[in-house]
Amino acid sequence: MISNAFNRSDALRRLESTDFDVVVIGGGITGVGCALDAASRGLRVALIERDDFASGTSSKSSKLVHGGIRYLQQGDVRLVYEALAERQILRRNAPHLVKVLPFLIPIFSSKGVVNRKLARAMGTAMWMYDLTGGLRIGKMHKRVSKKQALEWFPTLPADKLMPSYLYYDAEADDARLVVTVARTAALRFGATLVNRTEVVDLQKDSNGNVNGV
Repeated sequence: MISNAFNRSDALRRLESTDFDVVVIGGGITGVGCALDAASRGLRVALIERDDFASGTSSKSSKLVHGGIRYLQQGDVRLVYEALAERQILRRNAPHLVKVLPFLIPIFSSKGVVNRKLARAMGTAMWMYDLTGGLRIGKMHKRVSKKQALEWFPTLPADKLMPSYLYYDAEADDARLVVTVARTAALRFGATLVNRTEVVDLQKDSNGNVNGV
């Protein structure tokens, strides 16, 4: 563990004096994730962020950590499986930042009748989501009564509402997740992370390959 790895002044000095194996430009979740991955493999890593960590999209996301249930409609079961597996890894690694989040899918009728094809498709999708990996969250989907749905969401149109579906995904504190990954890269694996520093040029070798910043 490098206790002063998150000291900005020290990090700036190391930027000037160290030859790094990997330089990551950008301190969002993708950037800090790449920095952590490379540093954990023993590479000398520097990350440079023009503004502040998680100052862009990574702090303005939907906050959802989900498997993409809509992709089941497209038959992309593998994508859903992989996304749910990654969701579970996040829940295991950062349980203080990733929480279970319930979702209600209201079912509406037309003149008191629910489209049979729609009802069958929705039920199948719920079971597929659980079996693909959604059940790892510790909760299964379930049918909920019209009364229960209205207790949760009283503004739903009661005259058209039918028994609906409740399922579970997860949400994350996106900005804190970025900072946590950044701290892990720096304090545990010795990566050099610097914010408020802009990359102004890329250095290239004789073959035109980037070999420095």
